[in-house]
Amino acid sequence: MDSNIKRAFISYAWDSENHKKWVLKLASDLRQHGVDTILDQWDARLGNDLPFFMEQGLTTSHFVLCVCSDKYVEKANGGIGGAGYEKRILASELMCGNDSLFILPIIKGNSQASKLPAFLSGLKYVDFDSGNYYDCYQQLLERIYDEDVKRKPALGINPFESTAISDRITTKLNIEKVQFHNPAFEGFVSFDYKRNSGAYVIGEGDYLFDTRWSKCGQNSIHCYRDHVFRLGYNPSYKEFPSPNEFINFDFSSRAKSVNVGEIVLLENHNHKFAALKITKVLIRREDINHLLEFEYKIYKDVVID
Repeated sequence: MDSNIKRAFISYAWDSENHKKWVLKLASDLRQHGVDTILDQWDARLGNDLPFFMEQGLTTSHFVLCVCSDKYVEKANGGIGGAGYEKRILASELMCGNDSLFILPIIKGNSQASKLPAFLSGLKYVDFDSGNYYDCYQQLLERIYDEDVKRKPALGINPFESTAISDRITTKLNIEKVQFHNPAFEGFVSFDYKRNSGAYVIGEGDYLFDTRWSKCGQNSIHCYRDHVFRLGYNPSYKEFPSPNEFINFDFSSRAKSVNVGEIVLLENHNHKFAALKITKVLIRREDINHLLEFEYKIYKDVVID
């Protein structure tokens, strides 16, 4: 087996046929996305030694996905059945400090106030009962492939290290830059684009986009690709495009004049994409000189040629 392939064992209880089908779908989806998923419904053959199957699956996997349903929590806490047997193996691994094994709790079909069995108490979990399936699934997949850690920004330096006057000015400017950054993957931005050299940063980690703007007109703005890889524009789009529509955008220019209501598409140097919709452009109004407002959406794991 390729050493780079992630392997996951699914530990769950047979609450109902519908629950078994849900677990089967999750396992199938994970295999479709490159995770070598071990599941009794297709890996435990007639006549197999089930305790040996569970031991091998649990101890040879990179991840164990514990589907914490009502019955799973009950059986794990009581040491009953397969869930109870797997709990004893996992608890032993945890007590031995096995750093090569990661247990990822999943909440599904759980009506308890305490969502986790006692031996998993304190672990962070993903709750499929309270969230959209695909949002929760993406969160799980990002954890398996370590995509979640890529969002963390690089560590900067202490801005107060120097007391020189020129450095104090630089320090002030660096501290003020937090006004021009939104790390969320989607949101709304409102700022004075005549400040901070027209720069506003959205996202973080591999999904960071350094956007640049300058004055164009009362209801339009110049957008630049100077600090991203490519800039795409199509004036017919008024709503965020789907990834298969990115090909309809013109990526040939360094800068574009974008009107209120239009979309600009950015690709950063990590080949991640973000769509920005201009919602307001004002020049010299009230206490702000040049106002730019836009909505944005950062797409995850989308690449085009």
